[in-house]
Amino acid sequence: MSIISNRYEILFLYECKDCNPNGDPLDENRPRTDPETGEATVTDVRIKRTVRDYFVNQEPDVEKRLETGREVLIRDTEKADGTLSQGVDRANQFLTEATKGLKKSKKRDALQELILSKCIDARLFGTAVPLGKGEPSLQLTGTVQFSAFNRSLHKVSPVMVQQTAAFAGNAKSNQKSFAERWLLPYALIASYAVVNEVSARTTKMTEADLQFLLDGLWWGTAGLNTHSKMGHDPLLMVLAEYNAGQRIGKLSRRIKMINDKTDTALRSTEDYKLDVSNLLEAFKDCNALNSITVKQDNLLLCQNGEVQGDFINLAEQAGLSVKKL
Repeated sequence: MSIISNRYEILFLYECKDCNPNGDPLDENRPRTDPETGEATVTDVRIKRTVRDYFVNQEPDVEKRLETGREVLIRDTEKADGTLSQGVDRANQFLTEATKGLKKSKKRDALQELILSKCIDARLFGTAVPLGKGEPSLQLTGTVQFSAFNRSLHKVSPVMVQQTAAFAGNAKSNQKSFAERWLLPYALIASYAVVNEVSARTTKMTEADLQFLLDGLWWGTAGLNTHSKMGHDPLLMVLAEYNAGQRIGKLSRRIKMINDKTDTALRSTEDYKLDVSNLLEAFKDCNALNSITVKQDNLLLCQNGEVQGDFINLAEQAGLSVKKL
């Protein structure tokens, strides 16, 4: 599959119900929120972790991932003594193979080539791999860049839930202790990413990598089933392809929620509609736009002006050509 040569934008919406989209470990693991707007925020790191976990879950066998070029570089690995690997340890796992019989001056290039050929997350997101004392890190700018904060389209109100723990709180207690966790009753998160064809010349990201990324976003989000993440469901994904060097920008700011309830009273897709009028208008006005590809859950109702329907139908009625993902 060829290296990508055009620019892309990704708009991905998903709902979070009775869960914690992105806890802040420095604030009792409360869901991250913007203190000024009250919006929930999800970091790019959290989204990329979802995608990486999906890649690993799709093929648990490390050797097979390496053979197919879909190993995950940034993941937990152990050293021979059973302790968790540091970044330099992870680099050394590739360095030995990459530099057999090579002069020191060529080792960095060989390591970069090997990592990019074997690790899909390095091709997608780039990497900064420490190479040890006195050696500058191997740094690669990611082809895919998500917003640092991916926001909900409405205000949220985190709640703290108390539960009975499974065990006693101390050795002399005759009663079980209590556990506390923070949740959001509901949040509609709009995440946004740009796929830059210029960076792809270095990372060698392919069209196949892009499709696997989209699968990771959709099905990786749907597959989140940990104690804090159960309740994530994908609703809409829009992939826009443009001529090289061009894009509309700000896709997540070209949509808005229409609801009759107060923001913090929202509990499901039945409580609102997604206004996509500005987004469709921007697509229509963009001469550099090559294609739009969409995947949508039919529970999400979109609106363009006074017309309601799913995103694909509204786009086609607006004169746009849309493909299903």
